[in-house]
Amino acid sequence: MMTRVTQILVGKDITRTATITSIYDGTNLPADGEILVLDKNKEVLAAGSTIADSDIIYLCQGTGTTYSYTNDAGTVVSGARKLIFSDPIEGAKVRRYAGTAYTAKSEQVTTFQAITSPLTAGTEYVLRIVYKDVNAKRGQFSKTYRFVATGTTSEAVFDGLRAAIAADKGARIVGSGTTTLILTGKEIPECSSALTDIDKFSMVEFDAFLNYVDSDGYQQACTLASATVTTKAEYGFGTWELVRDAEKDTMGYQGIMDQTSFPVIAPALRAVVDETYDTIVIEHDRTYLSPDNQYVKQAPMTTVVYIPYTATSNQMTDVLAVLNPWMASTPAALPNVTF
Repeated sequence: MMTRVTQILVGKDITRTATITSIYDGTNLPADGEILVLDKNKEVLAAGSTIADSDIIYLCQGTGTTYSYTNDAGTVVSGARKLIFSDPIEGAKVRRYAGTAYTAKSEQVTTFQAITSPLTAGTEYVLRIVYKDVNAKRGQFSKTYRFVATGTTSEAVFDGLRAAIAADKGARIVGSGTTTLILTGKEIPECSSALTDIDKFSMVEFDAFLNYVDSDGYQQACTLASATVTTKAEYGFGTWELVRDAEKDTMGYQGIMDQTSFPVIAPALRAVVDETYDTIVIEHDRTYLSPDNQYVKQAPMTTVVYIPYTATSNQMTDVLAVLNPWMASTPAALPNVTF
């Protein structure tokens, strides 16, 4: 049974080729990272075209790989560019057409308000952090920071705890603030440094508990001026880490099933580190004749296009000028995508 197949195209922040009339004539070829919309014959589809002009379209991405070949007329064409094509998108079978704008990621922030009780010199304060994002460890992974007060102010206690966090080379949070204690998750370098990172992108998520040790040696919750406030980690949308992981997830559709036996032999990823992307998602069915019978079946597919959010060129504008009218003319009359 066929499951949903996802294909990804990743554009770049580039100046588009001024005029492309054909992807075959050897002139005005798509640039590396340029996205084109093609008709059913894989010719460039003009802006404003509808399903009446071509009932099937393809999305096409230029890559950085070039080669030379001899065409049917015997002419040597140099500098031809390897292109990546989407699966055919049949107008009558498009189910969803949507866009999502880039959203920045943000780390979790937990803020403890000023301690009102107890504030006694010699009291031991305990800050316990329980991490919720560490799945490889059986049970809970936690860290504890301690400080014995020499004064009677909340700020002095927080200064001591901040110093304890700063002294921990393995800390996964940062302590800041003055009259309050602000805990902010750190970026995880193992999954947010390069395209070759092994781990999938993740963010530090934690619960924090601020206690003191009473006269019987038991930990009790400190009394605070007001409730503790936590802003959860936000993974964002269209970050380069998420685009990279999406590319890796679809490698199996290209026949690359083993990504753990190194070195992994696979095409270079097309995401760009520190780039930000807007996203177009097209969900559609593909009709095919199954070898086990004589009638046409349908397989669900998804085509995803990432184009840089900070583009100084007209890359996204040009692509939508072709896609929006065509999608509006399909039987589903899909609404325009705008950013």
